Amino acid sequence: MAITQPNPLTATGQQTQRRWLIDTAEWRFYGIVMLGLMIVIWAPIVFAFVTAPPDRQFMGVVDGIADHNQYFAWMRSFTQADLAANRLTPEANEPAFFNLLWWVTARFSVITGVSYITAYTILRLVAILSLLGSLLIFLQLMVDQPRQRQIAFWLICTSSGLGVIWVVVKYIANLPDAPFPISIYTVEPNTLMIMQAFPHFTMALALIIAIFSLMWLGWRKQQLRYAVAAGIVGALLALQHAYDLLIVYSALGLFGLLIWWRDRRFPSLLFRQGVILAVFSAPGALYLAYMVANEPTWGRKLEQFDNAGVFTPNPALLVILLGVPLLLALAGLRWRMFRSTDDRDILIASWFVVHFLLMYLPLKFQIHMLLGLQVPMVLLATRFIDEQLIPALRRRGRYALALGLAAVFGLSIVTSVYIQGWRFVYLSRYEQPHYLTNDEIAALQWLQEHTTSTDVVLADIEFGQFVPVWSDARAYIAHWAGTLDFFTKRENARIVLDPTTPASQRRRLLDEFSVSYVVMRDRDGARAELSQQGAAELEIVYENATVSVYRVRKEE
Repeated sequence: MAITQPNPLTATGQQTQRRWLIDTAEWRFYGIVMLGLMIVIWAPIVFAFVTAPPDRQFMGVVDGIADHNQYFAWMRSFTQADLAANRLTPEANEPAFFNLLWWVTARFSVITGVSYITAYTILRLVAILSLLGSLLIFLQLMVDQPRQRQIAFWLICTSSGLGVIWVVVKYIANLPDAPFPISIYTVEPNTLMIMQAFPHFTMALALIIAIFSLMWLGWRKQQLRYAVAAGIVGALLALQHAYDLLIVYSALGLFGLLIWWRDRRFPSLLFRQGVILAVFSAPGALYLAYMVANEPTWGRKLEQFDNAGVFTPNPALLVILLGVPLLLALAGLRWRMFRSTDDRDILIASWFVVHFLLMYLPLKFQIHMLLGLQVPMVLLATRFIDEQLIPALRRRGRYALALGLAAVFGLSIVTSVYIQGWRFVYLSRYEQPHYLTNDEIAALQWLQEHTTSTDVVLADIEFGQFVPVWSDARAYIAHWAGTLDFFTKRENARIVLDPTTPASQRRRLLDEFSVSYVVMRDRDGARAELSQQGAAELEIVYENATVSVYRVRKEE
């Protein structure tokens, strides 16, 4: 059942044909779940667009505002050329090609004439459908029993761990914030969160699953053409989310080693498949690695990943982050799976174990190695639920069965329920940076019309992160990783906007990176006082009720 077939089959003796039959009831289940997911995913987004007050606009993003503005800045550059510079930092730098997903989205925006928010919304929908489709195919390949496929599909799409515990602690202890937010809001292993807020993660997970499906089909059917298809998918992944190939290569590599160990015979077909996969996918990853190593701006950007202070949670917090599915997966993992006569056992066990080997590597992006863990984890958990937990509960009576399963599934999704409810709370506050005021948008439109790629615009980061999205200018401070020497520039921006700063110090900071314009809002400080005290360096060129744009006077 599930991962273990009723009739043991080795790789060399497996059937080359398999019936792909899903009955009407199972399709109905998937349809209902997907409809429910779409409602949950889109409800807060529609709410934010529809209920935005007349004096402000929703920016279309429910999470990860800074990162999305980075992507939108790339999109703007890609609408004009195939190469894009890093405009989230004031240092001049050479344009490069570095992300296929946002290039395609930008090209779509140009062809159709839609806004970047509309293009992003369509990308989100396409990514969701791609992920759900690839997941259904993978489950059909890996799981024989309909009930287990349905449980796995539900949990992969909705499970979220036990992080809500820290929210309860916050209110009980009257703390200003929930402790250990990393074990609540880490998005990579939370499929519902990435489908709702992070289409690049959603698409990356869809591609990862597709590669495993194709490589499995090639191994099962003993045909290399599937490896070629997997290689093409891998090439797409390499130019979008290259480090996810570490997961793919490592899991498939361990799978091959375990097959070799079990059969006492080198799996030459698997080796050839791996070579084909690498030939297609590795060049894109190597290109990006070369660019990071040899282009100072992009290399320093990667070095600043630790500015966010986000790393893989320690094992105790990891249990909180992944919750009940992890505990059930560990209970369901058996040593015999690594030498099983059913190769699917070996594949799922390999994929599951590899994440724990990668997620604690001393890499600044180590937390991204959690992406995809939910798939093998839930498959193992599902096997334990169906083959061991349900029979044990059933022996205790129907009430025990109902209460036990309600506890398992309820605790698996409780944090998702909290996060979805919380989205409505913070979106109903109509605050920056999820929303911009009409005055802020007017100032951005002025910059759009009057700046070029040679200009540098300094503003508070809350406003500055939108500058490269709306204009061709470079931002002085915009992103925790994309802005080089981030913390220094953030402090410098504060100093420049402080009316009490001596003129000589302000001039020195403005001249260091040839700042062209300074933007100040009422919410940033005493705007009128800056206009007065900084008149020697700053000339007002645009002003509305709450925002002023200053041109930096050239030193005579």
